[in-house]
Amino acid sequence: MSVFAVYESSTGVVVGGVKVIGTAAPTVATLVGDALPVRVSLDAGVATLSLPGTELAVHEADDQPEVFTDPLAYGVTRPPKPALAKLPSIDAPTFDGTGLVVTLKGDAAQDTAVFALVSEGTETLPVTGTVAKGANDVTIPVTVSAGAHAVLLLVAGRAGRLDEVEKP
Repeated sequence: MSVFAVYESSTGVVVGGVKVIGTAAPTVATLVGDALPVRVSLDAGVATLSLPGTELAVHEADDQPEVFTDPLAYGVTRPPKPALAKLPSIDAPTFDGTGLVVTLKGDAAQDTAVFALVSEGTETLPVTGTVAKGANDVTIPVTVSAGAHAVLLLVAGRAGRLDEVEKP
């Protein structure tokens, strides 16, 4: 029996896992198709974000049952050998007048990749940015209407978040 973690490739944050018996490593397309639907409960209903399969990768991992119940809490580390690691949490993002604000707890030790999906009506807006080494935040330009939005936030080395974020 093998455990495979599906993760966003620029950040390493796990977005899902699957346990299979007697098969070779599955491809992203085999596991999620063209995109992985991510559902978020909002006060006004349910929003579905679409995480494109082209943004994802698969890693065969050690058996860690928690990756099935809380996948966003894990990341795939790179050197020296890829492995699953439990990640520290991050605060919920916010919106300001220019975009999505992502704030780390403490300064980034290195340039840190940020990938987010933001709902706008029935559309999913993918946005990316980088928290620069020595900084603790980044504002990623994105234009959305006022009101509640579903946001999937993935930051390298931090646990992912799936939140309802209010744009003033």
